[in-house]
Amino acid sequence: MVPHTDSENEKISQTALALMQQHRVSPVPENYAVWFHYAMGKNKDLLREVDKVVQNSLPFTIETGAYLYNKYIIGHKDSKTVDETAGHAHKVLLEVLKVMNDFSGETKNYNKGVDQYIDQISQVAGGGDIKDIVKQLLSATANLKQSGEKISQKLEDSKHEIDNLKKNLQQVTVEAQRDFLTGVFNRKTFEKLIDEQIMIANEKHTELCLFMIDIDHFKQFNDKFGHLLGDEVLKTVARTLTYTLKGRDVVARFGGEEFIVMLPDTPVNGAMKVADEVRRSIASKELKRKDTGENFGRITVSIGVSRFRPDNDTLPTLIKRADEALYQSKHTGRNRVTFEAV
Repeated sequence: MVPHTDSENEKISQTALALMQQHRVSPVPENYAVWFHYAMGKNKDLLREVDKVVQNSLPFTIETGAYLYNKYIIGHKDSKTVDETAGHAHKVLLEVLKVMNDFSGETKNYNKGVDQYIDQISQVAGGGDIKDIVKQLLSATANLKQSGEKISQKLEDSKHEIDNLKKNLQQVTVEAQRDFLTGVFNRKTFEKLIDEQIMIANEKHTELCLFMIDIDHFKQFNDKFGHLLGDEVLKTVARTLTYTLKGRDVVARFGGEEFIVMLPDTPVNGAMKVADEVRRSIASKELKRKDTGENFGRITVSIGVSRFRPDNDTLPTLIKRADEALYQSKHTGRNRVTFEAV
């Protein structure tokens, strides 16, 4: 798909915001992403569902927005579009906020001036027709002042609402980078981050290690206890990785029951030490049912470690060697760490 230009994205953002205001849609992240895609007009299924809601005069609730977001935005894994959506919307919103701030300031200054003039005119006015004219002028001026104050308040309210929308859009961007179930980075974001580190490692000849992690006997665990408990296993492993890793280390869900970890500026002996610490920490966890205390046993993982080789290495070859080392861990007893074949 050919990406839109900045100008095109700004127009789409403005159209989406106008439609949300027209249909009284709450400015939450999921709703904005849905209406941005609607304004793009390319997802025919999404267009039909939104049109159905509008044509039947149904309220566009937060639940409706979440349903459409999960089905048509997250379901298509189009995180790049969501990122672009947030970025261009931020730009449009900054321009709108600047105009609002400037206009609001002018209105406040005008109101202050009106107060002063009313006092001055009241002091000097006198006699017949002039007095009546002054009264009318004062009345009209007071009405204008009151209208100005109402406009200022409305602008202030709108500014707060758009500030909230900006924060929500930032949250959409963050969520698009994360795995929905475990909360760690998704594979696409990880690949972007490690590409940057590979470039640095090539230029500066710094150390860079990677390891692949696979949960042992995960399929049998799923089959025996069900997918909900399987999800808890994935979350437990993700939490343990997050707590164990430090500094600039990055963890992501690679797919299924596999996780991947990047360790910048880390030599092989340091990476092996971290990998074994991760393995031992996960193996120390016991899964228990909260209401009955039933013990489902311990979780173990197998890990394969690889080291980046400057000048002739790429991300696919680095992952391939870690995956081969992981395979060796699996086939030599599981619950162990293996370094790549030299």
